Amino acid sequence: MKKYSVRRALCCVCSITLVLLLVWQPVYASGSVRNDSSYFVRLMDFIQDQYYDEVSDDALLEGAVRGMFGSLDEYSSFMNRNERNEFYSTITGSFGGIGATMQQSDEYIVVVNVYRGSPADKAGIFQGDIIVEADGTSLVGVSVNDAADIIRGQPGTKVRLGLIRNGDTIYIDVVREIIKVNPVIYESRNGIGYIKLELFNSNADEYITEALKYFDKIGISRIVLDLRNNPGGDVAQAVSLAEKFVPAGPITFLDYKSDMYVDVSYSSELREQKYKLAVLVNGSSASASEIVAGAVQDRGAGKLVGTKTFGKAKVQTAVPILTPAAYFKYKQLFGLDTVNVYDLYNNGVVPGQDEIYGYAQMTVGLYYTPAGKMIDGIGITPDIQADDPEYINGVDITNVQKLSKTNVFKQGSKGNDIFNAKLILRLLGYGIDNVDINFDEELESALKEYQSEKKINTNGILDVKTQTLLNVDLNELIMKYDGQYAAAVKYLKS
Repeated sequence: MKKYSVRRALCCVCSITLVLLLVWQPVYASGSVRNDSSYFVRLMDFIQDQYYDEVSDDALLEGAVRGMFGSLDEYSSFMNRNERNEFYSTITGSFGGIGATMQQSDEYIVVVNVYRGSPADKAGIFQGDIIVEADGTSLVGVSVNDAADIIRGQPGTKVRLGLIRNGDTIYIDVVREIIKVNPVIYESRNGIGYIKLELFNSNADEYITEALKYFDKIGISRIVLDLRNNPGGDVAQAVSLAEKFVPAGPITFLDYKSDMYVDVSYSSELREQKYKLAVLVNGSSASASEIVAGAVQDRGAGKLVGTKTFGKAKVQTAVPILTPAAYFKYKQLFGLDTVNVYDLYNNGVVPGQDEIYGYAQMTVGLYYTPAGKMIDGIGITPDIQADDPEYINGVDITNVQKLSKTNVFKQGSKGNDIFNAKLILRLLGYGIDNVDINFDEELESALKEYQSEKKINTNGILDVKTQTLLNVDLNELIMKYDGQYAAAVKYLKS
């Protein structure tokens, strides 16, 4: 959840050391399996002798390490370097790329969203462009994840993309930059400020601040903060969010088992509350989301609306551990008997990246709400209970997004706006069976019917005028079908 300083990241060294030393050297203790590491060597011999296929010592070691950490709880695990980088790119919310969201459609990679001001935006890439090539490598038939790996790269480097647009193939050079993933969606809904936070990544505070500045500018003081289906993330980001709404006083308390950690109390210094607040939660609001929800409820900063939260009060951190070879190397050179890389840092030793075996992602502590509640495995019961929205015509209203009004779409086009237009039309009862990113005859027919009823140009094109009207209808659909949001608005207007 939180990135800790080197000083505070020295967690559970004994547990980590045990994993490697049991295999690689004798460990002497009485009355436990640690008595003699030859037991584990014999297990490895047994497997290699009788297992029908070939298996290396390295593979068995990694299996033992993964098994050790995997046995702790469902949130603890061992990650190799690639797994760790992929995991933390989600939490940090930053990577070298072009700033476009892609989706697979049949054998093609389609741009479904372009971040404003991103390299893709600057280079003239549009929603609906089909990427068929990157630096001479064909992306036809390639998975969207593999395509993303090819397109991403070091900031400042260039990637040449081959695109199909309106049936023609064009080539565009894009200079990669650091892309910051924005986890925040915000808008004004009839005088109510709506903020949806999808994840507490490292950019959450920046974009929440941007949303609140916008609401301040237009005079909005009533806020719906939507934390439904938010699984958590960075503790520091949760605290920063709570500081914007919770009056001066405690926010949360982090309690650690090991003396190597310093227990931490987080507090707000907010002297005057600017906003009347309702926070939407459900059974998938977890971890950092519950830090915020618990602080809001305990401190009377607003009302929680929805269903009971998930109930996760465990705090994790990832500690880099040495390879067996590096462990013995630094023990011999400096007498440092540890596999914890942070121990080496604190002694002025910096191992190479190839000497890091992996990362111990472990639960190291628990957090409590301001009132001292332990919600792990229990969750938080909202102040205003409202059932989760039901699917309407097979559509989850909470997942439908407003249309961007940044492009015009017609038959043969592809894009995220097409997908959301189909969802809105389906909610409205029009004949939409195929909900995807493709502009097909079915959508054209539904648009003509919709445009006729709205008394606008019946062209069957998803133009800006039609998108604007669909957005207005979406707001009405939300009030009709999202009972949790409607209950929040009712509270804010009371």
